[in-house]
Amino acid sequence: MSVLLVDGDNLLTIGFYGLKNHFYKGRHIGGLYHFINTLKRFINEHRLDKVVVFWDGEDGAYHRKKISHHYKAHRKNRFKTEAEESDYNRQRIRIKQYLEELYIRQGEYYHCEADDNIAYYVHTTNEKKIIIYSSDGDLPQLLNDDVSIYNPSHRKLYTKGSIITYQHEDILIENVKLAKILCGDYSDNIYGIWSLGIKTFVKLYPEVRTTELSVEDILEKSNLLFEENKDNKTIQNVLTGVSKLGVFGDEFYKINQELIDLSNPLLTDEARTEINDLIYEKMDTEGRSYKNTMKMMMEDGIFLLLPKRDDAWLNFLSPFLKLTRKEKNKHRFKRHK
Repeated sequence: MSVLLVDGDNLLTIGFYGLKNHFYKGRHIGGLYHFINTLKRFINEHRLDKVVVFWDGEDGAYHRKKISHHYKAHRKNRFKTEAEESDYNRQRIRIKQYLEELYIRQGEYYHCEADDNIAYYVHTTNEKKIIIYSSDGDLPQLLNDDVSIYNPSHRKLYTKGSIITYQHEDILIENVKLAKILCGDYSDNIYGIWSLGIKTFVKLYPEVRTTELSVEDILEKSNLLFEENKDNKTIQNVLTGVSKLGVFGDEFYKINQELIDLSNPLLTDEARTEINDLIYEKMDTEGRSYKNTMKMMMEDGIFLLLPKRDDAWLNFLSPFLKLTRKEKNKHRFKRHK
């Protein structure tokens, strides 16, 4: 079973801003076309049996804000104008309609973020080959022998044991979570150890380039480093949990673990139930039709972006047709006891 898990808002954002000049009848269609074309390419290249798209739910940061009110507090509206925001939401709604017709599973849950949905899916399923599509820096911690991650920002597929360039430093991909816990994450407004940037982190603990480490490993080595240089303020800060917000000690590590670690996804009971259905239940085939898909592509002008060939429609929709046949013939999976 080969499965693609997609961070929907991440993929839509790339197309929305990357294909700025794609319009039809005065309406931007860059996000629509890039999203569907990317799925088509992945289904074809990886012979996927199943595709699941997860969206950030309304007030998705709710659970983490309860842990730290600073979480994402610095984020402003990323849209420059109300018109831009409206256009993004229009394409977001339209893509969901396409996914329904194309037999692609999707989930969006109140108070839940997409990366938690993806993490719960990975931890729960018994499916073997999983590819995650996202540039989210938290998701590399889900890598294992059965899970790989395609980062669209890097245009690269990462597997367990890969080296990734994280904030201009090359480290073992499994240590991205550790780097975020220790150094913080500006994009999510998570504070790290005072004076410990990624450069200093790699300099003090060069093992992160080649060996998977834990917070306990870092603290153990910090004790040794402190014995050699008791005047190093950064090492002192690591040992005492000093962040920009003050001295927290063990509480610093506890808070950052809860914010960053996806081993226990922060989800509602409703989300867990519905993700289980996405994993194990057959899709309802009623109402879905490729005629509907073709009609929508005509309405949105996507057909104009296809090659000018007689078989353009067939070539574009063929991967989705294969996916549809697999979904229609799929048996229910056995749930874990």
